[in-house]
Amino acid sequence: MQFLLEKKLSNKKRLATFIESDQFIYIFLTSYFILNLFFLTDFPYVHSDESWLSGLSRHILERGSISVTEPFFDAYLRYPHAIRILFHMLQAFFILIFGYHIFTFRLISLIFSMACLFIFYKLCLLILESKRLSSLCLLLLSLDIQFIYASHFARQEIIILFFLLLSFYLLLNKIDHHRYRHDLIIGSVIGLSIGFHPNSFIIAFTIGCLYIFYIAKSKLTMKNLLLLILTVSVFALIFIGLSIYMDPLYLTHYMQHGQNFGVGDSVSNKLSDFINFYSHVFNRISIEYYMPNVRFQLMLFPAVFAICLILGFNKSFKDTHLNSLLITIVSINLGLLLIGRFNVTSIVFIFPFMYLLTIYCLARNFGQYKKWLSGFLILITTFLTVIQIKPYDQSYQTYLDQITENIQDSDRVLGNLNSDYAFSDGQLLDVRNLQYLSRQGMSFADYIQTNKIDTILYYEELAFILEHSPDYNVMYGDLTPVFDEMINFLENNCQETAQFISPTYGTELWPFIDQKAWIVHVFKVIAD
Repeated sequence: MQFLLEKKLSNKKRLATFIESDQFIYIFLTSYFILNLFFLTDFPYVHSDESWLSGLSRHILERGSISVTEPFFDAYLRYPHAIRILFHMLQAFFILIFGYHIFTFRLISLIFSMACLFIFYKLCLLILESKRLSSLCLLLLSLDIQFIYASHFARQEIIILFFLLLSFYLLLNKIDHHRYRHDLIIGSVIGLSIGFHPNSFIIAFTIGCLYIFYIAKSKLTMKNLLLLILTVSVFALIFIGLSIYMDPLYLTHYMQHGQNFGVGDSVSNKLSDFINFYSHVFNRISIEYYMPNVRFQLMLFPAVFAICLILGFNKSFKDTHLNSLLITIVSINLGLLLIGRFNVTSIVFIFPFMYLLTIYCLARNFGQYKKWLSGFLILITTFLTVIQIKPYDQSYQTYLDQITENIQDSDRVLGNLNSDYAFSDGQLLDVRNLQYLSRQGMSFADYIQTNKIDTILYYEELAFILEHSPDYNVMYGDLTPVFDEMINFLENNCQETAQFISPTYGTELWPFIDQKAWIVHVFKVIAD
């Protein structure tokens, strides 16, 4: 019995030693990367935003110009700009290596998620001063369903999160030995993020708030803040100047585009939308996007934040690391509020910092209970993730095969943007264009003839959306003015050549995916 006890203690000691070794992080990240490759294209379902972004990247590559706009939009007016140009150039580079597949673009997200985890681990070491606690924090974030979702989704959230974590780490790492070159480096990181997504504003705002905090702590000076602002401004001016070169009316067009998403709303409206944003995430209310169940996290995080805030007051806010985390979390939320564009996928920005704050709180205040509480967090996070990652009724490749089997390579097609990976560049026009036909005085028949469309993919979800108008108009716009004309054209000017059932990709309405046998009809336009 004594031998078994000693052996058990020895094994636990070896495990603890391994977790605290430098090799652990590299072995863990490598294993995590390989594991995620197995279901990279299966979870979550492929969203039209992914083909939207990659479709423009392919078009830029095909045309050899950064001034082009999305080829699948014509009546849906778009204007070129440089705010996402680095993202599209990165996607174009990956197209050259791996080809035009959803795997290619989700691989970019997965690679950036690995970089996020590595920087996050380094940040945890800096704040927690414990390899064991840092490994625990890393494990929590990597197992979180919202983080995995962002790691697989071919959008920019995970890239913006990487720049946010990197900027935060660069600031804290040398805060006691800060030099002007650090301002230049941090400013350049933030500046480069502008070329990936407008949410770079959240990074700039958050780091700016931290600079003000450290100025108050006499660790930085106003000169440091001004140098940071100057560096970021130079990058911003470059991207704005490039955008004006592409489109002389860029500023007007970009402001108009922002108005459509509530960027110019009043503070009271933004605050109301901000509250609704969290309510929607908590209650999984979404029309377009997959919404993981993160209710546990959204109950845990405010509780932890409140505890840390109380502890901060009790300690007269002398704990610099605690204050930095609290300021960062508040600043991210304020940044979202100021922008006023509340995409539910943006919720991932707070998750690393809230997990770090949670472990920090446990380590500093719960003594002997921290092991049990940490174990509970790992178990519940793992359980909530595993039960949500399950196969859909149909794979994305099956959906693409159903389309390519019934359409010729030379056909010009009107259909859903989520099918773009089945077509060559410029072959597909998206149904979102149809909402603008009545404004332009164009009939459906004129649109088909003008664009020389050979094949129409008619999704039965369109009739469902019309029946419940305007509840789901956010998906394709208001198609009421053109719907009857479209149906008449399909009946009198087209021949149905095939139809297939697509429970997963026959609709883009998230609440109804895999809820019924959605039918897709393939119509061949009959030449006059």
